[in-house]
Amino acid sequence: MEEKQEFTLEAFELQTGHYFSLLHALAAAMTRCIIWRYANTEDKYDVLQLFNFAKDFDQEHPIKDRSFYMVSAEGAIGVSPGMEYLTKWMFIPAMDEASVEKLQSDLRQLEAQTKAEKEAEEHARKEAEERARKEAEEKARLEAEEKARKEAEEKARREAEQKAQQPAAAPTTEAPHAKFCQNCGTPYKTVTARFCANCGTPRK
Repeated sequence: MEEKQEFTLEAFELQTGHYFSLLHALAAAMTRCIIWRYANTEDKYDVLQLFNFAKDFDQEHPIKDRSFYMVSAEGAIGVSPGMEYLTKWMFIPAMDEASVEKLQSDLRQLEAQTKAEKEAEEHARKEAEERARKEAEEKARLEAEEKARKEAEEKARREAEQKAQQPAAAPTTEAPHAKFCQNCGTPYKTVTARFCANCGTPRK
């Protein structure tokens, strides 16, 4: 059994091309045109201006009976009392030379803005990469310095341990000089005397 398709006003409008509000007709027309001229005057409307007009117009003049709005292949918007051939066109596409120039100018501005935004993004990306590179280099330098400091401390600690483990050198002491001459037995007159005062024998 086939699933029943839900009916919606939007689907009906798209299938028939009959729109029951000026805003809905504008939504279809703006895919084909961006500037319109009011049918009875030379007044120009861009999309935003016509949107504001249509919003107020739908509130003040809601569609009645069998009437509906039509949109031509070129983007003209008209209202029909019930038959398409009776459509009275309200807004006519107005792509004159000035409008084309304005559109081209807007497109150039949009392209320039897009290009500037992309360049700014690229510049910001490069700056972020450069900053990240410098931070990585600084981090590597600090880590290398910390490693060298720890290695130096470890080397000094080991040298201190090795030095502490070495046996202490025995103090060198000179044999005290004899107080009496070994030759004649005469006592030396002074502690620093180098010869015997009696026989002249060198003190040992």
